[in-house]
Amino acid sequence: MSGLRRLFRGSGRALAFVFAASVAWLLLDMAALRLSLGEPGGRLLTGAAGRGQEDPQAPGQFGHPVAVPDDKQEEAKSRWKEGNFNVYLSDLIPVDRAVADTRPAGCSEQRVHDDLPTTTIIMCFVDEVWSTLLRSVHSVLSRSPPHLIQEVILVDDFSTKEYLKEKLDKYMSRFPKVKILHLKERHGLIRARLAGAQIAKGAVLTFLDSHVECNVGWLEPLLERVHLSRAKVACPVIEVISDKDMSYMTVDNFQRGIFTWPMNFGWRQIPQEVIEKTKIKETDIIRCPVMAGGLFSIDKKYFFELGTYDPGLDVWGGENMEISFKVWMCGGEIEIVPCSRVGHIFRNDNPYSFPKDRVRTVERNLARVAEVWLDEYKELFYGHLLSLAFGNISADLMCHSDLDPPVFL
Repeated sequence: MSGLRRLFRGSGRALAFVFAASVAWLLLDMAALRLSLGEPGGRLLTGAAGRGQEDPQAPGQFGHPVAVPDDKQEEAKSRWKEGNFNVYLSDLIPVDRAVADTRPAGCSEQRVHDDLPTTTIIMCFVDEVWSTLLRSVHSVLSRSPPHLIQEVILVDDFSTKEYLKEKLDKYMSRFPKVKILHLKERHGLIRARLAGAQIAKGAVLTFLDSHVECNVGWLEPLLERVHLSRAKVACPVIEVISDKDMSYMTVDNFQRGIFTWPMNFGWRQIPQEVIEKTKIKETDIIRCPVMAGGLFSIDKKYFFELGTYDPGLDVWGGENMEISFKVWMCGGEIEIVPCSRVGHIFRNDNPYSFPKDRVRTVERNLARVAEVWLDEYKELFYGHLLSLAFGNISADLMCHSDLDPPVFL
């Protein structure tokens, strides 16, 4: 390792590139491992209907794009900052609109067990746009088998918008399974999720963002993976809801989550030659070293056995790396499930504040992850940067010791 350190100091960028490339090829082998989505004897995964209750001619119905009328351009522009996407159009389209079934051919013929575990959906938000939050909840309730939903917990992270208080409580009171937890002070996304997990009653925790639209049959494939092994963490394919015209767009198949130094998450396509050589099908599970972090299902007891999220992580950022490292270093697996699809609005910026600024907050969070989980490879994270202040990590180091994972390789 001393030789590695000398080489690192002499050419940090080159070493990081070579190491990342080596990891990438290793991940190709991981991604090529195929797993079946269930076993004979269960029921067919037909999925709930994707149609909404509104007029089929309504704007945005079936996930179609919507154009802002010429005389509303200024209003739409002025409202953009409310959510950092086209809020005007979000308010225009139905909160229960239909979306096209974008699952690969063959998903509806997959079989799942009859005794799948129940799940608690945890959706955290702060000052979320009204119509977007409602659309997220409606998509969960209308496209999920009711017997599998133990509850939907909406965690209000001390929002300032009045419509997210009594008005939201009144609206959601029509849905017996929806519960709202109003936090008394700002927690940030990570600690808000922990607050929801602490009161969850379902056997499985399913975390979702508050600006999503769940597609047809999205839930059963995730619960099936967790049912097959409690150490599996199942992620849907994350599709795109346009921030500009609110259209629902599918994404390329055969993508996996990867990271490059200094722990930057990204998506990478499995090379065509690997797909052909290993005969991977569009419905096959893709194993990943890391996940995006916003949308996934995990066995509740397993989540707590892993030590949950590091509560010292601030607001947002790095939590996906931390939970990913915990999972695969402690014998678990992270999987992308192609027969589960969820649309997500990707925004260019967060509409909420950070204790310092976004970049410094994320860097601090990643430094905590590096110090606890990367062992001597944390040098690849730091590079030639000055050390970052990351706070007290003694509890996390104790968690690392208790879990007794292998060294980071």
